[in-house]
Amino acid sequence: MKKNNTILNFIFSLIVTIVLIGIFLFILNIIKNKNQHISAVFNTLQEKITEKERADNSKGKIQEIKLLQSSLNQYFIDSNQIDKFVSYLEDIGLVTGAQVTVKGIEVLKKENNLISFKLSANGTFEEVMKTITLLENIPYQIKIMQVYLNKNIDKYVEVTETKKLTSSVWQADISFNILALN
Repeated sequence: MKKNNTILNFIFSLIVTIVLIGIFLFILNIIKNKNQHISAVFNTLQEKITEKERADNSKGKIQEIKLLQSSLNQYFIDSNQIDKFVSYLEDIGLVTGAQVTVKGIEVLKKENNLISFKLSANGTFEEVMKTITLLENIPYQIKIMQVYLNKNIDKYVEVTETKKLTSSVWQADISFNILALN
């Protein structure tokens, strides 16, 4: 009986051990599958994060390029908007007090993207020099080709009925080239 009981205990222990090993292997397989699933999800998430970072970097680069493009466009004239630039040049005279007139505009065929301007500024010496200085410093890519400065006939300005004051009229003929888009 003792031998029979020992064999029964042995068989029962063997069955329990086999069942426990089976449960252990089953749980180990579940953990392994979950680990593979989590790894796949993590890799997918990492790829999405990388794509989002690239998209954000691309957006930032696009914004930088747009800012750079708009900054560069400030140095060029749009050849379709020359009339606005001519108004701008004539408005310089309002700032300086000189009379500024555009004498000629020529799109240079030999040189791509260059427009040649000829203008005249009339006024006192100070007004004409301020006009030339402002013209040299306009926010466009400009190359002044020629400047002729002439003193014209004196004009009489009446201060009072008995006194007359003479002031010199100066004229500057300026020709310059400016870069244009198209």
